[in-house]
Amino acid sequence: MPNAGSTKPNKPSTRSGLNSGLDVLDCVVAHARPLSLTEIAISVGKAKSSVNELLSTLQRRGLLRRLADQRYVIGLRAWEIGCRAGPVELGRLAQPHMARLAGDIMEGVALAMFESDHTVCIQLVESPNTVRVHSSIGDRTPAHCVSSGLAMLATMSDEAVTQLLPAKLDRITSHTLATRSELLRELARIRSRGYAISRNAWRLEVGGVSIALRDSTRQAIAVLNVALPISHLTPVWLDRALPLMQRTAAEIEREFSGQGQQALSEMPVRRARSRSATAESHDSRVASRTR
Repeated sequence: MPNAGSTKPNKPSTRSGLNSGLDVLDCVVAHARPLSLTEIAISVGKAKSSVNELLSTLQRRGLLRRLADQRYVIGLRAWEIGCRAGPVELGRLAQPHMARLAGDIMEGVALAMFESDHTVCIQLVESPNTVRVHSSIGDRTPAHCVSSGLAMLATMSDEAVTQLLPAKLDRITSHTLATRSELLRELARIRSRGYAISRNAWRLEVGGVSIALRDSTRQAIAVLNVALPISHLTPVWLDRALPLMQRTAAEIEREFSGQGQQALSEMPVRRARSRSATAESHDSRVASRTR
C-alpha cells in the first residue's frame, strides 16, 4: 500500500503536464479518502493554482470527481479504464476457482500480481468467518513482508533479487525480514518446498500462505494467496489447506494457459525496477491488508 503520508515523486529537473496530472491522480488514489485542494497541493508539492488547473482537467475527463464539500475522489472514468486492464481478465478467470477454495478452507483467498518491489491484489474472495483478515482489491504491499511477495521473489534469480532490493530492508514489524541476506535464505527454502508462508511480518496476528502461478511457458504471472488470522495458521490447518491450494493453483494455471493467455500477451510488460529507482515507499479479530 502506498504511504499516504506523502506522495511527492522524485522529480527530474522538469515535469510535463501529464506527469503532474498523474501525480495528482496518484495522490488521491494513495490516500484512499476524499482530499481537498490544499491537501493535494501539499502532498504533491505544487502551488494551489497549478493543482487547481490539473484538478479541473482531471475532473472534466472523469478521472476525478468533486464532491459537494469541494473535496476530490476517484472518478468513474478511472474505474472504466481499470476494468479494461489485463489483470481484470485474469481475476475473472480465477474467481470461480478461488471461491471454491475459500469455501473449502473457510478463509479469504486473493490473487496478486507483482509490480516493482510490491504485490498488488487484483481479485479477492472474502472469508466467510467473522474472525478474518480484511483486504481490498488494489491493496499494495512490500514484497518482502508478505507471503505473496515472497512467492513471486522466489521465482526470480538471486541476482535479480539483489538488483531489485537493498541490503537493508524496511522492517514493518519485529518479524519482518530485515536484510537481503535473510531474504535470500528464505527464498531458497520457498523454492525447495514450493510455497511461501509468512507470520506477523506485515501485520501482527496475521499470517499468509502463497503459491506462484505460471503460464504455459512457465513464466510466473501471479500468486494465489490465503491470508488468515495467525491463530488459524496451525500445522493441522496447513496440512489440510495446502493440497487444496495446490489443486486450485493448477486449475487456474490451466485457465491461464487457455483463454487467459491472450490477456496476458496483451498486457504491458512491467519490469522490476532496481533499488536505485524510485521506491513506492490487529488485533486478532480484525486485521487489514496482508496480501
